[in-house]
Amino acid sequence: MTENIKIILVSALTLVGALAVVMIVFAIVVRRHMARQRKKVEGFGKESEQRVDAMLKKAFGEENVLTGVYLPYINLDYDKFAEIDQIVILRSGVFVIEVKSHNGFIDNPNQHDWWQTYNDKKIRFYNPLRQNNTHARIVGDILKSGGQYNVPIHNVVVFTSNRVSFSHKYDNLLKKHELIGYIKRIGKKNSMSVTQTSRVRALIKSKAVTGTKVERSHRNAMRKYQEKKK
Repeated sequence: MTENIKIILVSALTLVGALAVVMIVFAIVVRRHMARQRKKVEGFGKESEQRVDAMLKKAFGEENVLTGVYLPYINLDYDKFAEIDQIVILRSGVFVIEVKSHNGFIDNPNQHDWWQTYNDKKIRFYNPLRQNNTHARIVGDILKSGGQYNVPIHNVVVFTSNRVSFSHKYDNLLKKHELIGYIKRIGKKNSMSVTQTSRVRALIKSKAVTGTKVERSHRNAMRKYQEKKK
């Protein structure tokens, strides 16, 4: 009887151990799959940003366009950076541009979150107009800290996909083919002198931070924020 109990216990422990190994392997496979999917999405987003970058530099000159920059929250007493997809600096003002690559139908009320419906899937994401409004404020704080006041700052969100539609229309929510015309239309009025425009450009460039460490830190922070929301 005692021998039978030992056999049963050994068998049970072996089964538990095997199940634990299977669960660990499964978790590793799932994490790797999610990492590959995340890299795929991030890569597609980078391609979209690169296409917009090429358009902007062709239309307004390379010296007037900053791409993929990290700017500090200067009003905080600790290091925190915001990733800004594109900044265009012209005499008509500073255009802070957020690039999105979403497809499908976007339900986009003036609320905290928007919803993307694509291939029968519904995905929630943070309202990019509000997201980019924070970016615009960061740029404004940097300019004021450098003595540059009354600089027009334009919050612009552009979707690059040809297969996207919206439930609500906003003047600064654009499709890719509308972006250059929008900037040129606003750019008909020069609000700054050539000298001030140069100073604004130099100030923003002086605060821009690049580097793998900053980028990795920012992406990890954003990933944790998204996971916390789920």
